[in-house]
Amino acid sequence: MADVLPFAGTRFNTKEQVPDLGKVLAPPYDVVTPELQKKLYDRDKHNMVRLVAGVEAPGDDEFNNRYTRAAECYRDWKSRNILVDEQRKCFYVYEHEFKLPGSKKVYKRRGYFALVKLQDYRSGKIRAHEMTFDEPKADRLRLLKACQVNTEPLFILYKDEKKEVDEILHKHVDPTPSEEFTDENGDTHRLWLMHKKDPILSINQAMKNKILYIADGHHRYETALKYRDEMREITGRRDGRQPYDFILMYLNNFEDEALFTTATHRVLARDLGSDIDIDEVLEDIGEYFDTKEFKVDLAKTDKAVEIINKHLEVKKTSKTVFVMVLANGRAFELRLKKGADLNEMIDAEFMSDLVKQQDITILHRFIIARGWIGNPEVELDGDDIMYCQQIEDALDLVRRRKGCVAFITNPMGKEEIMEIAENGELMPHNTTYFFPKIPSGLIVRDLQVGFG
Repeated sequence: MADVLPFAGTRFNTKEQVPDLGKVLAPPYDVVTPELQKKLYDRDKHNMVRLVAGVEAPGDDEFNNRYTRAAECYRDWKSRNILVDEQRKCFYVYEHEFKLPGSKKVYKRRGYFALVKLQDYRSGKIRAHEMTFDEPKADRLRLLKACQVNTEPLFILYKDEKKEVDEILHKHVDPTPSEEFTDENGDTHRLWLMHKKDPILSINQAMKNKILYIADGHHRYETALKYRDEMREITGRRDGRQPYDFILMYLNNFEDEALFTTATHRVLARDLGSDIDIDEVLEDIGEYFDTKEFKVDLAKTDKAVEIINKHLEVKKTSKTVFVMVLANGRAFELRLKKGADLNEMIDAEFMSDLVKQQDITILHRFIIARGWIGNPEVELDGDDIMYCQQIEDALDLVRRRKGCVAFITNPMGKEEIMEIAENGELMPHNTTYFFPKIPSGLIVRDLQVGFG
């Protein structure tokens, strides 16, 4: 069962110390680029990036590094009441009002922050849908050990077709939120504290039999499991009631109409293009893909994106389509041929047809592995592929020769994501991007502060 509990969170002191909460928020650590990191550092001396994705220094060693600095920063902020602990246990109801890029329609997505008991995947009560890398998990584990804080919430989905929990969240909050602010993108954020016993118990009971699905935070969840297991060995306490048995989550109804997925584009590292003959690549994938060449000017990003999007729109009439872009501006529409045999393309008996037919699977297992690299058994790691949510960023990496080729994709549907998770299968790393992300800094959870 899903064990969902109220807790005493730790938040920025907006009444006395941090007048503009929008300036101190940061996106999740895994989307903080070096450029964005600097921008956030410069934006405000209390920006959350210092905790979730701190700067590395040339002289860093085992005793002085970005993890120890994050811990020192956290303790300093608490000592000066920049961050303050809640005096009562709550569910934190969070509403995000936003527009999709290029749209004028306003959406409101509402969920809540809670502590949730960790469960192993084999329990079937929490489901993943993506593979993970060892390096990010080691990184998050070092941060957790240094700070003893859940610095960011996991983004979790649950199915509630009757919207029972949604009704409680709307019914049992005050008309005026505890926090309301607008960020630099024009999005409005609202936060309420739900501390009354009856709605808390109602939500707890409503969640008991629900399965939880990780939308964002696979690395952090597996890190928390590892930390829990290590602490159980150290302390001998396995009663399931210790701080390390729980983790901070943001929970949102899968049925929410304001829940969106966007594409994550791929850029291959520069050294993966050193011996590539593009004509051979096109010939190798040509048995299963129709290819159409066109040209883009990488220096004129807006126009390039417009052209690329027109080619991606072919997906409306063709199941799978990608755009491949080279550093010289040569670009190719790659459209899967009608009747292409996925079992011939992807030799993986253990993989279901549902996973095989996903764009990202075809991209990784056939176009990149067989077409570009020429080895279907290749295992690419985190240094081999760069991931971008914006087409502009992918094109910029190729233009600056940071990468050798960009593969621009369409997003994966959220229904397919949930079905794959329910089947217990995993997609390639960074397959999905649920939009908008949950910002870091609204609430953190100190493992040393009372909970449950």
